Amino acid sequence: MKPRQCPERYHYSIYGVRVTSDHRFAFPRAHDGQQLLADVEFVEGTAEDFEPSACEQPSADEWVVRPRPADGTTYLRWEHLYEFRVAADGSCVVYRPLNDCPRAVLQNFLFGQALAVALVQQGIEPLHAAAVRVDDWAVAFLGDCGFGKSTLLAAFLQEGHQVVTDDMLILERRSGNLVAHPGSGRVKLMPDSAGTFWDSPARGTPLTPTATKRSFPLTAAARQPDSLPLRRLFVLPEPDERNRTRSFEIRSISRVAMVRELLKSSFTTTILHRERLARQFAFATQVASEAIGFELRYPGGLQHLPALRNAIVEHVRQTVVEKEPCRRTA
Repeated sequence: MKPRQCPERYHYSIYGVRVTSDHRFAFPRAHDGQQLLADVEFVEGTAEDFEPSACEQPSADEWVVRPRPADGTTYLRWEHLYEFRVAADGSCVVYRPLNDCPRAVLQNFLFGQALAVALVQQGIEPLHAAAVRVDDWAVAFLGDCGFGKSTLLAAFLQEGHQVVTDDMLILERRSGNLVAHPGSGRVKLMPDSAGTFWDSPARGTPLTPTATKRSFPLTAAARQPDSLPLRRLFVLPEPDERNRTRSFEIRSISRVAMVRELLKSSFTTTILHRERLARQFAFATQVASEAIGFELRYPGGLQHLPALRNAIVEHVRQTVVEKEPCRRTA
């Protein structure tokens, strides 16, 4: 797979990556002089790109991620939505809609999934996490799907904080700091969360033609445009645990436990080989050594999130000093 020459090219800066595309997306534009981690090209494919000789026949599963040892590419497919081929070196992603699936599904749902695989192919480890700006720092939240990361971001937005990223977090060590890169400029919310924290919940775009969750574009004032130093990681509780909790608590977590949480929060879990596993452990150990981790405990219910937001902001401001030295790994 090689990058292709197309009549018109669009350039975006998303998750710290320069993305070149033959299709116009509503992502932040790339600008000259930006210091970016990687380059990835997205190209719409043809039937020839997805012939059985190029990709094994997919299974009957709703979605599949299948590395191909023969040429090093990775095949991805979401039934009735899109399929992708990711180059062995992660430099190019070829995509094709299935059953005339709308472009909005690619932008709002599957783009990050395919990009994450390309970044793993380039040696970069994406995290399944969200992050928000508190003063001059990025504060990140780890948790599985349905744990409430995006809803918590919406509570921060309600108070005027800027979103760094929703759903996928890319970290980089730069100039002695661990920095968080800004994401797609969108937040994905369920109707109850959007109705509670969003002025116009109906303006979001469904993630898929049948999905309830919607993607909401952020205004320029609501999104963080540049990378920020990451100072705190908060681990969200499982929904069932929130239902058993009646109070708010922010607990310190050991670095060993934080490494485990970071490994659990890998965005792409289906690519497993010795080199990648070693890199994941090294990455999690580095992040846990440089960003202090905490566990959150709080009651279930949207009405409790403003109080949780305020507790997190107060905690960050009390525990992070402006000239806090960065802890360097050996």
